[in-house]
Amino acid sequence: MQSWLRRIRGPVGKVLTWTAAGALVGALIELGNDAVPGGLPMGALVDVWPPVLALVGLLGGAVYSSVLGVAGSRRAR
Repeated sequence: MQSWLRRIRGPVGKVLTWTAAGALVGALIELGNDAVPGGLPMGALVDVWPPVLALVGLLGGAVYSSVLGVAGSRRAR
């Protein structure tokens, strides 16, 4: 059981980090859109940047973690 927790902790940490980074970038875009008079050129395209980029970060982190897991398992053999 201990080894499973150790193996799961890494990918979960990567996914959460990528999700938080995506939400932070989305918050900065939203802040820039609200601070600039008239908004940013792409600001009106999607009005909810933090959740959209958090979802992209979640999926990107999951793919990245999966690729690292496959590459690491092939190397260990």
